[in-house]
Amino acid sequence: MKLKGDLTPAVISYEGLQYQHMAPSVMEDSDLDYLEEHLRILSGFYGILRPFDGVTPYRLEMQARLAVENAKDLYGFWSDALYKKLTEEDRVILNLASKEYAKCIEKYLQLGDEFITCEFVVNVKGKLVQKGTLAKMARGEMVRFLAVNKIMSPEGAKNFSALGFTFNEELSSDKKFVFLLQDGK
Repeated sequence: MKLKGDLTPAVISYEGLQYQHMAPSVMEDSDLDYLEEHLRILSGFYGILRPFDGVTPYRLEMQARLAVENAKDLYGFWSDALYKKLTEEDRVILNLASKEYAKCIEKYLQLGDEFITCEFVVNVKGKLVQKGTLAKMARGEMVRFLAVNKIMSPEGAKNFSALGFTFNEELSSDKKFVFLLQDGK
């Protein structure tokens, strides 16, 4: 594993569904500038990444049972360091991370932090369900929407509508924006 040289920008290196739907390779320069300024990527290996920080290919999930130094897992290893780094620049966070990654930030939230989680749900026989694949796709589409539209406040995210998801005021709160798949599929 090469940790120096031949590195690829994180936002291009990652190939998961959310990054495919973010589609950074076809964004305009101004959209990429927006990402560099506003997007932060949580990594179990690197910590907090800016979109164009160089990374080497790796596979390591935050919930991996990996003892590092005196910690029993990556949550213990990173402790509050990710939270501290993330809130150095801004205390308003629109959370598009999966639960496993958001957990390493939420645990440390303090008075004055504004942490709003976006949930993408489907109504299945009267029960709201988050389907993993659809949620990943929607998170990527949301990042793209924010960048293309240069959204500067969490309120602007409410205008997101892609893949059939739209903001649902009734299900949402100050700390959770719920986007419901309109056709229920």
